[in-house]
Amino acid sequence: MFTKMNSAALGAALMLFAGTVNADAGLVVYSDFGSWSTAASSYTSLSIPAPSPAPDDYTGSQYFGTGTASVTYSGVTFSTSASLGNGYFFNIGPGFEIFPGIPASNGALPVLSSQQQDFGVANILITLAAPVNAFALNFDTFSGSNVTFTLSNGETPITLGSGGNEYNLKGFFGVVGNNPFNTILLTSSDPVLNLNELKLGAAIAPIPEPATWIMLLLGFAGISLFGARRSARRAPAV
Repeated sequence: MFTKMNSAALGAALMLFAGTVNADAGLVVYSDFGSWSTAASSYTSLSIPAPSPAPDDYTGSQYFGTGTASVTYSGVTFSTSASLGNGYFFNIGPGFEIFPGIPASNGALPVLSSQQQDFGVANILITLAAPVNAFALNFDTFSGSNVTFTLSNGETPITLGSGGNEYNLKGFFGVVGNNPFNTILLTSSDPVLNLNELKLGAAIAPIPEPATWIMLLLGFAGISLFGARRSARRAPAV
């Protein structure tokens, strides 16, 4: 026997339908901080701290590992993957010496640096504590190769050119969209990929999975059916 669905159940049904449609997220990419900050409206900043200690052979840097390695700052995790390449992962600080006694010639430091070795691509995965719909950072490479940014929300990867400015990062990547994400993967065929100065949009509550909406819908429908049966039992006889 069919019963009329109450407004709450109907609303759940509509949300279920909306949750199964991959709508256009309207992702916009920005190449300068001013335009991005206007669109993002609210954000927090995360600067890469100076390395401490410096266990590698060169002054002013911190070595995290080769292949798979990671570090976490202020709840944001940065990692490299051996499945993508066997590069070294460093925090390069302002006192870094390219060779012993020879300091770096430019100074937009510290930076996180993936430095590729024999195979694969330079890579840095950024994992946020919560999903956001606005994000930005500074980046650059050594040889001026392209850098690809892949978001966890399923958007088409974004590829941008770099200036090859070594540790003086002049590239800017910023995005604002409707579809939240919590990871950003940077990859490049360049032997050295660097980033710093992150900007994080306001955290967004995760959208329930379609299975969750189905459970809610069944619950609302059950409540509606139970209410209709109680009303029928209480109705006076004609």
